[in-house]
Amino acid sequence: MKRITEASVKEEIPKYRHSITGQVKFHEVDSFGVVHNIQYFYFLEWARTKYLEMVGMPLTNKTFTADFPLMTVHHEMDYFNPLYFTDEYEIFSRTVKVGKSSIVMENIITNLAGDVCIKASVTLVHLSTENYRPDRLPQSIRNMIVQIEGDNVEVADNLKILKT
Repeated sequence: MKRITEASVKEEIPKYRHSITGQVKFHEVDSFGVVHNIQYFYFLEWARTKYLEMVGMPLTNKTFTADFPLMTVHHEMDYFNPLYFTDEYEIFSRTVKVGKSSIVMENIITNLAGDVCIKASVTLVHLSTENYRPDRLPQSIRNMIVQIEGDNVEVADNLKILKT
């Protein structure tokens, strides 16, 4: 297994097509004054949501429940440097793989000095609104992701992507 280093993660940042910024709030830190690990999951979920909006998915109160239900089925995170109360940070987001019913996304969080704080990967599965079982990703979503990511996204061999 290849060891992930902060330097190797920094080299990946130019591949990321989307980023948002934030600032650490008091309720997000633990008794040591550093961001509590669960908070990173919330940061990343919002970054992925904004990424999907940038890709072209309209956000409403029904986006992920009725219109395009997604379920997180796997999550990994490597920690490099802590964030502290009032630190400003940037979250980079990208899709690295589009499968039949799944999307694999990666995120990197850096502080404003450019230090890598975390690198994360998540697998999301699109669900049927009828039975909440894995369901084929809509072609329109696939197309939008490929248009944004270009050659930086792996697409399952049997999926046809219409590049425009």
